[in-house]
Amino acid sequence: MKFTPYLSPLRILTLGLLLAGTTQCSLSEQVKESPNSKKSNLPVEAQENLAYDQVQYRLNFVDEAKLGEQDILFVRQATDLSSDQQTKLQTALKANALPLRLRMRVYARNPSLINLQLKQLDYQLMLDGKELTKGVTGTSALLESSSIVTLPVDVDMNVPQSLVAGSTPAAFAAGLADFTGSGRRLTMQIRPTYVNATGRVTQAGSFTPVELVTAKRGPKSASR
Repeated sequence: MKFTPYLSPLRILTLGLLLAGTTQCSLSEQVKESPNSKKSNLPVEAQENLAYDQVQYRLNFVDEAKLGEQDILFVRQATDLSSDQQTKLQTALKANALPLRLRMRVYARNPSLINLQLKQLDYQLMLDGKELTKGVTGTSALLESSSIVTLPVDVDMNVPQSLVAGSTPAAFAAGLADFTGSGRRLTMQIRPTYVNATGRVTQAGSFTPVELVTAKRGPKSASR
């Protein structure tokens, strides 16, 4: 006599659920273990270095320019200053008391997807191709993802006679703050230094010229 196993409807249902669960678990494990399912990320250090390279710096126009107590922001030639003003500047220069005051801004744009910490931004201010002064700005500035941060550049210095040798303070002032003319005299070079959350410091190898805000952006570099 042959016996045919009998499965009640309840047992069939239970067995079906167990098989379905086992199959689902197997598929889940396959997905987890599949190499194609894992997101390929660069190491954190490599991501940061890439983001550092993507930061864009632009120099804004001069906000304030004074020589002595004279506003020279729109002085384009020596004759823009009156004889009395020129005499006062010359007297101050001979007394080694001719202060130069400049106020500018550098914009830092972080287009990357991660926040960056700027340790400092070293700058060299060049006049007619020679170093006028140097300084630091942006100390501990946070460059958030997809944001633009304003870094102030404040220059307060005394103009030495050697800087105006063979010329006059009025000629020195002429076109100093003009960033629109073809004979632009004042330029800037920068070298950023970054620090990450673990204290790793990354500094640019050399100073590089910073473009004006009016400079057109170049084509996007190919993704790495």
